[in-house]
Amino acid sequence: MKVSFYTLGCKVNQYETQAVGEAFRRAGYEIAGEEDLADVYVVNTCTVTRLADRKSRQYIRRMKKANPHAVVVIMGCYPQTNPEEVAQIEEADIILGTTEKTKAPEYVAKFLEDRKTQHHVAEPKVTETTFNEEGGVTCLESKTRALIKIQEGCNRFCSYCVIPYARGAVRSRDLSEIVSEAEKLVKAGYKEIVLTGINTALYGLENEAFLDKSKAYGIETVVEAISCIPGDFRIRLGSMEPTVVDAEYVSRLFKYDKLCHHIHLALQSGSNNIIRAMNRNYTAESYLDIVRVLREFDPCYGITTDIITGFPGETEEDFQASLDMVRKVKYLKVHGFPYSQRLFTPAAEMDGQIAPPVKKERNKELIALGEEVAADFCRSLIGIPQRVLAEERGADGLWRGHADNFTEIYFLDESGNDISNTFVTVIPALPYEEGLLGRKE
Repeated sequence: MKVSFYTLGCKVNQYETQAVGEAFRRAGYEIAGEEDLADVYVVNTCTVTRLADRKSRQYIRRMKKANPHAVVVIMGCYPQTNPEEVAQIEEADIILGTTEKTKAPEYVAKFLEDRKTQHHVAEPKVTETTFNEEGGVTCLESKTRALIKIQEGCNRFCSYCVIPYARGAVRSRDLSEIVSEAEKLVKAGYKEIVLTGINTALYGLENEAFLDKSKAYGIETVVEAISCIPGDFRIRLGSMEPTVVDAEYVSRLFKYDKLCHHIHLALQSGSNNIIRAMNRNYTAESYLDIVRVLREFDPCYGITTDIITGFPGETEEDFQASLDMVRKVKYLKVHGFPYSQRLFTPAAEMDGQIAPPVKKERNKELIALGEEVAADFCRSLIGIPQRVLAEERGADGLWRGHADNFTEIYFLDESGNDISNTFVTVIPALPYEEGLLGRKE
């Protein structure tokens, strides 16, 4: 039998889809492509925005139409936070929350026995308090980059965000398990290890043993441990929330040579008024302090971010403050999102809800500026040698890969050899697509 996966949302979802895929392989299934005809379709949902919910429903209906006899599994954050709405999707045969994902093959087997719709979402809010997910991931689609989930849950409760309800309290994975998985991946030849979690910066902070600031603590303990693994590889952090880290903490990470000079630092708004309303524990000024420390360490440090437009009460002045921050930081990539009302969240009930056309127009302007600033950042790298992990060669003969700072770089290798999954030095020469075109040294 064949099983197909459709994954929305964050890197954690990508990792968990791979883990569920391994569970299906062990049960004797063949993994099919996202749009291929299959016996089982698994939709790993995201519910950060209404658009994500809608995409989930559209895919379910499309694949059920392609194969009416297929079993459809819908799992993850969407059914966890809104089980009643998901229960109304007629095409959904099995509905799982965020803590039941790896049991999907068992539930499919049971469904095939009696063909009765199964719901396995006990309540909308997760009550788990320990990280109890089994094993790790060894079969990956990428041949160069491997994700490792190190943490689950969030306790920051930003006023717009449903994720603490969908994922529950902060739970950190045992350090020895993380190191063991990393060792296996490095031994298997992966050159980039990406540490990911719901709020990666919170790793270990629920445990007093990780809070001794005189030595490595929090996420630093993971970076330090993995850095000690022998081999030529690099470590990339999935994200670091400014609600958790500050300039001093980030500067502690500079001593780890294997750590990429790239950070995803979610801004969400450049206005202190909106940042406060979002219940995020920083200011625009403290955010810029982190940026200053990063760029003083390495002017080429790549910074990516998320920004919400049209948060309740956002004035034109507040929005302009966000645009000003984009110009000041000189981001490599800006992910812009119109604000979306979510269940359970205080922001959904706030006064001053912004009209959809205004949110959409502001988001359009934000993304346009983000692309302009990203192009400027890329141009600033021209002539500066970059260490690139070669990933794949296109039909045009150009190799594509990412520099340590996450800039996408294209280059020609005249040797004709297969250099995939190797580090090369490339000198950027020209802007190209969303990155740079360079020459290999």
